[in-house]
Amino acid sequence: MTNLLEPWVLLRLAAGVVAFALFARGAVTAQRVLRHFDVRRATEGQLALEKQLELAATFARVAAVVQVLALALSALAGERLSRGVRGAMCAYGVFSAHEWGFRSLAATAGVALAAGVVTQIYAFDARVRTLDLARPLAIATCVMAPLSLLDLAAASKFLLGLDLSVVASCCSVQLDPVAAAGEAYASGPRVLLTVVALVGAALSIVAALLAARSPSRPRVLFAGALSVVTLPAAFGATVLEVAPHAFEVPNHVCPFCLLEPDVYGLGYPLFGALFLATAWAAGAAVSAALSRGAAAKAALGGFAARRLRLGAIAWASAVALGALPVVRYAIVAGGASLFHGP
Repeated sequence: MTNLLEPWVLLRLAAGVVAFALFARGAVTAQRVLRHFDVRRATEGQLALEKQLELAATFARVAAVVQVLALALSALAGERLSRGVRGAMCAYGVFSAHEWGFRSLAATAGVALAAGVVTQIYAFDARVRTLDLARPLAIATCVMAPLSLLDLAAASKFLLGLDLSVVASCCSVQLDPVAAAGEAYASGPRVLLTVVALVGAALSIVAALLAARSPSRPRVLFAGALSVVTLPAAFGATVLEVAPHAFEVPNHVCPFCLLEPDVYGLGYPLFGALFLATAWAAGAAVSAALSRGAAAKAALGGFAARRLRLGAIAWASAVALGALPVVRYAIVAGGASLFHGP
């Protein structure tokens, strides 16, 4: 429990507690909505339930924002704690120092992305004049409560169980030898993932812009699905292509080092752009999938067009940010390859 004296540990756990408490409060009302709400009825009880639904929506929206911020706090906590853990040169050493480190980070990232999509659904609901989305939103809120609790439990297991006096392993000790030992990193997955990421990002931008121009339900669904599918390849390309060029070391494949001041914290805007691109596009797609009534279908066009344009901008920003280290190295090295020499 002494880890609670660490400010970043306390902040991260506090964010998890707040997010779960707000989602849980919203889920209480959401359960009543699922049991008793009927949009076709106009009784006094239904009107009271509608007001409670608005309050629950406010709790859920705030909780979703806090849940997304918890992901940033996880990265910041790892980076700050690395300065006090011997042997940990970056957040990788902190997360690898405990068996629940990377499990906690994966849970936080997954729940944060789900929360980001939920915020988009609530934003869409604000444009729908009827209560057609009352039940889907109630279900989403009920689902987010246990997911948020799962994330809080994983983060607590990691942060409270982390031994800050341990001698951790630096990313260069665990990652660099693995990358250096196999030619696959230089010519296999690196090249494949980079090509897939670039093609996927380009297609995501084109699909988003076309869908934004004519936001039919199938086009919006396709654009959102394409962004979600492209995200893993984009992350892989960031680790295997962008990180080595940023540090000019072919086998340095640590994503956490991209958060360091040595590369001007490039990882924060880069990973942030990838997150926003996926959340906006996926949010538009889920909203399209939920658009059943006439009012929802009427509101979908303007909402999806705006979200998909923002998603296209985010994808373009991610590509530009990822290209910066590669282009810089090409200029400095006179066109020589970082992986294969001149």
